[in-house]
This record gives sequence, C-alpha cells and structure tokens, in this order.
Amino acid sequence: MQGELALGSRFKAVSESLYAVANATYRASGVEIDAHWFPLLRYLQVKGPATVTEVAAAIGQTHPAVSQLAAKLRKGGWITRRTDRADARRGMLELSADAEGTLDRLGPIWCAIRRGARAAALRGQGSLIDVLAGFEADIDSGRLAAEILAQRDRLLAAQVEVQPFRDEWAAHFLRINGEWLERYFALEAVDRAMLERPREHVLDPGGAILFALLDGEVIGTCALLRESPGVYELSKMAVETGYRGLGAGRKLLDAAIAEFRRRQGSTLFLESNARLKPALALYESAGFVHHPAPRPGSHYQRADVYMVYEPAATKTTAATAKAIGDRRARPPRQTSVR
Repeated sequence: MQGELALGSRFKAVSESLYAVANATYRASGVEIDAHWFPLLRYLQVKGPATVTEVAAAIGQTHPAVSQLAAKLRKGGWITRRTDRADARRGMLELSADAEGTLDRLGPIWCAIRRGARAAALRGQGSLIDVLAGFEADIDSGRLAAEILAQRDRLLAAQVEVQPFRDEWAAHFLRINGEWLERYFALEAVDRAMLERPREHVLDPGGAILFALLDGEVIGTCALLRESPGVYELSKMAVETGYRGLGAGRKLLDAAIAEFRRRQGSTLFLESNARLKPALALYESAGFVHHPAPRPGSHYQRADVYMVYEPAATKTTAATAKAIGDRRARPPRQTSVR
C-alpha cells in the first residue's frame, strides 16, 4: 500500500535515474552533454531555429524553464540567439555549428537508450506496481545501463545496408523526408502527395523506393521516380539527423544508380538547391553533372539546381584535372645555354 501511495514520487525518482543512466552512457561515449538538455537540443536539430515560446509548447515545458535552459546552453556554446528575419521583435534560438556536429553523430546512442528502456519496460509483468518495481530493480542493479551500452556497441559496429520498399517502412519515408524538408525549405503539395501515398505516386508508376538501415533501424531513404520510358529522377534522398557520417547517403545513392542501370535506363537526373553544398558534392562525386539552368517545368519551387548522371563526362573531367596537376608538379626540363 505504501508503494501505491508514493507512486508519484517513485515515477519522479525513476525519471531522474533514467537521466543519470543516459548521462553515464554519454560519458562512456566521450560526449559532454546532459540528458536534461535533450528535448530542447533535439527540437532545434529536427525543426531548426525557433522561439522560446514555440519550443516550450512543443516539448511540454514552461516558458521560464526553457528560457533559463536556453541561457545556460548559450553560455556553453550549444545554441545561439538571433533576430527573426521576418519579425525583428522575435528572438530565435538555433544550434551552434559545433552543436550540430556533435548531435549529428548521436543517433546510435539515442537508439541504444530507447532500446534499453523499452526492453526493461517489456520485461515487467503483472500490475503497474509490479512493472514499476521491475524497472526500478533493473536500474538499481545496473542491468539497464549495461544493456544500453551493449546496444550502443552493437549499433556502432553495424554496417549500413540498403533494402527495397516495405509497407511497414512507409511511415519512415514520410517522417525522414518531411522533417528534412520542413527544416530547410517547405513541404510542397507535390512532396506531401508522394510521401503520404508512395505506392500511388512512386511504385505503381514504375519507380522504386530504397531505405538505409542500421541494425534494423530505418535511418535514410531515397526514391527513383519513373518520368517516362527510360527516364528517371533521383528524389527524396535524406538521412535522419543523428546518423550522419555513417555513409548512409553514399550507399543510398550507389544503390539508386545500380537500380537505374539494372532497369537499363537512358537518363537519370535530379533537382536540388544550391544551399545544399555537401549533397551537391556527393552527387558530383557519383557522376552527376550540373546543367546551366534549372530544369524546364520543374515541379519544385525550391529547385535551382539541375544535374544529370553523366559518369563518362565526370571521368573525363577528373582525368583532365589530374593531368594538369601532374604537369604542374613535374620539375621543369633543364636547358643548356649556348
């Protein structure tokens, strides 16, 4: 009976214990971050710059609490504050470049924490009190912490693999691309139709959708849209924030090109935006060549880059650049004076 009466206190204690376990995982992974910061930092990572009011409403915390935490994180160099370009009266919080770099590699750790906590919760049987008691025992014994670290090691050792579309993964096609588009641009009508109804707009017309997985977790997607016989568009390529640097983008791109070749396509193109310099560099390295103007009749308002897959042209350009470099590096010929 005493345990039931103290239920609120026990939940609070479990919450704080989970924060401590998460912090221990961060330290063991060489990351100086506090789990209490996660809701604010993750919101800015996924959604981009936002006001204190917007963040507070989204993460379920009070305005003063978010404001105080934001001030602390600004001092620590995790976030910056700037004036809203659309309304000078509003201040916007956004991640610093260093914070972006740190958070971009924490996906496996967050996944490990989620997996460990879920496993501990599912082990419980009986009433809510019994389940809670089992969860507390897992925390106190160190079993939860050990399981999280084991999951982290498993995820970090795993290789990214690419798999074709499955219906159970359709929600990830929408989630990953939707988050990326809403942060950097806007979710246009053509995007929403494709992401919400991928069979109707991608697969049934003869296209393909590929997923990047890390130990069974969907972390990236891309689509090959069939525009006409032999003509395909590379589209909707995105990797979830937190999983950058694992090579998922390159593997998705290589798999899409391989699928295009398997279908014996004649033309493969993509549309993008000049702001996305890392993505453009990836496309260039794979054999996509810039065309001088946006594609006529583009479906996307954001598109100001048009590239076509021309691997032979890319190899020629690379060979020419190498030859020029070799000539410049060659010592000058000695000449005699007569």
